[in-house]
Amino acid sequence: ASPTYQKSCLLSPVMPSILWGSGFAALSVMQGARATPQLFGTNIGLLYVYHALQCPMEAIHGKRSLLHNMIAGGTLGSFGVQAGQLGIPFVSYDFFRRYPGITPPMLAFCVYGGLAGVMGGALG
Repeated sequence: ASPTYQKSCLLSPVMPSILWGSGFAALSVMQGARATPQLFGTNIGLLYVYHALQCPMEAIHGKRSLLHNMIAGGTLGSFGVQAGQLGIPFVSYDFFRRYPGITPPMLAFCVYGGLAGVMGGALG
């Protein structure tokens, strides 16, 4: 892909990441979290990285794909859980006692990838 395409791909999600990341952080604050620069930075940064991870995949395939959304979301979720920065939504930790062969990062990839797929499919 051309440098112009890459520049556009990497710069176009900046404002949406700031807006949506701030919105998600505000929702967290309304649910009782403390409003900190780290909370806002994490939400904004993760959304930006989610979009930026898709740029090389789009360049390789020459088009956008729902699969790219799922891979980017799953990758971020897996790394976030492995680093202890994210939890896994909708999952009780009893799950891991019942299925010891499935690690939290593995399940996080599936859950976050699935969520990204649903959102990518619904929002285009």
